[in-house]
Amino acid sequence: MKEKKNTNIKFLNLIYQNAQMGLIGIDTVLKKIKSDEIAKIVMEQKREYETFLRDAKKILLKYGAKEEEISKLKEISSKAMAEVMTTGKDDKDIAKMMMTGNEKGVLEITAELNQYEGDDQEILDIAQRLLATEEHNREEFKQYL
Repeated sequence: MKEKKNTNIKFLNLIYQNAQMGLIGIDTVLKKIKSDEIAKIVMEQKREYETFLRDAKKILLKYGAKEEEISKLKEISSKAMAEVMTTGKDDKDIAKMMMTGNEKGVLEITAELNQYEGDDQEILDIAQRLLATEEHNREEFKQYL
């Protein structure tokens, strides 16, 4: 039973950190977007990631666990990389970058879902919602390429 609990906590923290990474990328690029349409999409995605953070944290509390933040090194590195990758870029380039981030999220969540051995339907639901959101977000940017 303890092993399943640990599996659930680990998976929830992965979901939490995935949403954190999405927010880091969004916060970095948001100030560089010129198109109101793209900015509106990115702001909606920001709200979605914030919801995933809250939902994952709430479920972690049910397990008596605390969310694991991404490391400061990873956070700083991600911010710096996003900053460098968006310097002098137009909205088309930013849309491509956001799509790449969403694709990484799709791959990570898919792999974890395939390996998940827990049976908590609430965790499966949030993971599947996150996967669907990442896929939708990736598709949403295609029109701006």
